[in-house]
Amino acid sequence: MKLNKKIHYFNMIIAVIISYIGIKFIDHFEFFLPKINKFMGMLYPFVLSFIVAYILNPIVVFLEGRFKLKRGRSILITYIGIIGILVIFTSFVLPRITSNIVELFKSMPDFSKTAQKWINQTVVKNKIFTNVDLSNGLQNDMKSYIPKLSNLFMTSFDTILTGTIALTTSFLSILFSFIISIYVLHDKEKFIEFGKKIVYILLKKKNGDRFLNFGKTLHRMIGIYIGAKALDSTIIAVMAFIGISMLHSKYKLLLSMIVGITNMIPYFGPFIGMTVVFVINLFYSPINAIWILVFLILLQQFDGWYLDPKLTGGKVGMNPFLAILSVTMGGGFLGITGMILGIPIMAVIKIYVDYFIEKQDANMRQNT
Repeated sequence: MKLNKKIHYFNMIIAVIISYIGIKFIDHFEFFLPKINKFMGMLYPFVLSFIVAYILNPIVVFLEGRFKLKRGRSILITYIGIIGILVIFTSFVLPRITSNIVELFKSMPDFSKTAQKWINQTVVKNKIFTNVDLSNGLQNDMKSYIPKLSNLFMTSFDTILTGTIALTTSFLSILFSFIISIYVLHDKEKFIEFGKKIVYILLKKKNGDRFLNFGKTLHRMIGIYIGAKALDSTIIAVMAFIGISMLHSKYKLLLSMIVGITNMIPYFGPFIGMTVVFVINLFYSPINAIWILVFLILLQQFDGWYLDPKLTGGKVGMNPFLAILSVTMGGGFLGITGMILGIPIMAVIKIYVDYFIEKQDANMRQNT
């Protein structure tokens, strides 16, 4: 009895000490914030290494299962392939993309003049509008909107350039993470086992099992969806590059990459990509821009009706309403990342909601 009282008092003392530390931490949060940021910065390479290992793990598993290779050889082949792709990209693709961005950035001030000239030729001097007071309205609207559009493009590309510079400055941190990820992949079973022990210590057996099952479901949904969607977007980007090259598009490599990247965003992304491509080409050749837009619409129809269902259709079990809702909510909370991850996360939530409803329905039937 006395022992239980001592344990009770000891727990109370610990709770009081923790509460006191928590209050002091909140009161002096501004003092601790720089130290927390510094600590998180130190952890960043290690967190990134786990993300890299998670992304590359399916390739390693495929090599081990398909070709019966040992772990070390599978990792070696995977990283040689990734390094080769990065070398090709930085040597041939990246310089052309950078050149496209710089050229497009320099052309921004001329876009307003080009658009105004096109309006004068097609609207102001058109006999159809001679007796209609429409040309002046269009001119005034374009005069107000074109500078805004130009500023929007300049701001967007300024953000891209700033992000590129920031990425370059953190190159050593990324390289360090890349190296650590090799060890994470090699000993992944040990890390998984250690993680399970931590989960069971914190949540106990029953809640730990629930948490791990939730993690497995989330991993399966995200892995299936993101992997299939990335493959789909890569194919679309290649097809877009071929198509807009044949149609003599400006900045074809940059714009095809934009089409591929925005295609990762379900429902809204393809329209964003084709709008960007159309608007940029509109300033150089309106007729050509229309043909490019028609091609991209047809390409999107091919993707929506055939390619995407073949790769991702039915794998996450989402109806269109929930898919659009998840993309909208994800974009509202986390921006582009949320729009991409919204569908697989919503799919996981749907699985557990369906399970809960079925369980409650079964209980009601038993009671009746």
